[in-house]
Amino acid sequence: MIKLQIFISVFILTSFVSYSALADNFHVCRDLLQPIDNQVASVKARGGVWEAFEKRSLFRNHSTVALHLDQKAIALIYTLDYICNSLNGIPRNDVSNYILPLWREKGEQEFIKYQIDGYGYALEEVMTWVKYAKYYEKNHKRKLDFGQVQETMKKSKPLVDRFVDIAHKVKKTNKVKEVVEKAKDLVHEFANLHKTDPILKQADGENLAIPHASTLTESGDEM
Repeated sequence: MIKLQIFISVFILTSFVSYSALADNFHVCRDLLQPIDNQVASVKARGGVWEAFEKRSLFRNHSTVALHLDQKAIALIYTLDYICNSLNGIPRNDVSNYILPLWREKGEQEFIKYQIDGYGYALEEVMTWVKYAKYYEKNHKRKLDFGQVQETMKKSKPLVDRFVDIAHKVKKTNKVKEVVEKAKDLVHEFANLHKTDPILKQADGENLAIPHASTLTESGDEM
């Protein structure tokens, strides 16, 4: 009896420590993200690097480069935010919220029949939803390596610093070629970080796995 009580006490303590560690990781992740997010938000609030280029006639012909740079910086922040929110599993989304309950309740074949006969969706489209349901069921409990997450944040910071620096430089210099080349290089480095960093690659893959299904989620809202 004493051994059982000891076991239960140890189990409860271990569970509490594990939960606390997970909660702490989330807060640490948010603390790492916040200054990076603030930097990009400060540039966005002024219209982005694109607006800085547009305001100066010397740079205006290169506004497309600036637009691409803004998009890359914003995409990085979006993905880092997703990472913090998905440390302990893939978050639910509008598509999974609609697909999974029906898929689990009806089974695969009945779910397919329900969508085709009941709503008139094409088989090919419905099968993408089935594929995602299977993907989500298999992967939604995965855990991210928090050490790698911290490394991802660390690698992101210098790129965001350079993004802010370019936004400031446009206002102060007439060296168009130099600034544009720096902007092009940074666009490439943002893209390369997404391609090479394991955590960003995983996050991008999970988001890309979500099928486009606006009509599906709309029909779910009507039900």
